[in-house]
Amino acid sequence: MNITVVIPALNEEACIGRLVSSLPRPLVSRVIVVDNRSTDRTAEVARAAGATVIRQEQRGYGNACAAGARAASDADIVVFMDGDLSDDPA
Repeated sequence: MNITVVIPALNEEACIGRLVSSLPRPLVSRVIVVDNRSTDRTAEVARAAGATVIRQEQRGYGNACAAGARAASDADIVVFMDGDLSDDPA
């Protein structure tokens, strides 16, 4: 089963790496961070933690979620999580 986690993110450099690293990799096939025009190092940190990063130029949470869903179109299950560690990956 292909489980993909989509994380819309805007300026989440401080915590995105911890979030991506803490996802249960035996269960999660792929992590997609949707960088919604961050002005910090969100994309770099997410990539270094093992995520696939796509950039969504049109700002807005809904736009970022939609871009992530399109990028995860091959997944059997798509899980959405916030990039600020407000969701517990366990």
